[in-house]
Amino acid sequence: MSVFKDEGETKRVIFNIEMELAKRLENAKKNARTIGRKLDVDTAVNKALEKFLKKAEKKIYEIMKKQGIQDPLVISTEEMAEAESEDDAEPMDEDEDES
Repeated sequence: MSVFKDEGETKRVIFNIEMELAKRLENAKKNARTIGRKLDVDTAVNKALEKFLKKAEKKIYEIMKKQGIQDPLVISTEEMAEAESEDDAEPMDEDEDES
């Protein structure tokens, strides 16, 4: 995985992150610019969010299914089948629901 950015279609989303991580990220960006490069933070964030969303969508689907909601709009049919087939996936803790 390259650590330098390759431009593509994006949507700006604002997240709160820990102050120490923010400082380190700004420092790394500054250092990359010093050498004439740009960090590919987008790819790292996209991969982390994809992993998180798969767990969240699966958990939401399971809860909605238990509550008798027939057609949860949260997950597409393809994603539901994938979520149900992932037997080896780590279960999401109840505490992680609000993260």
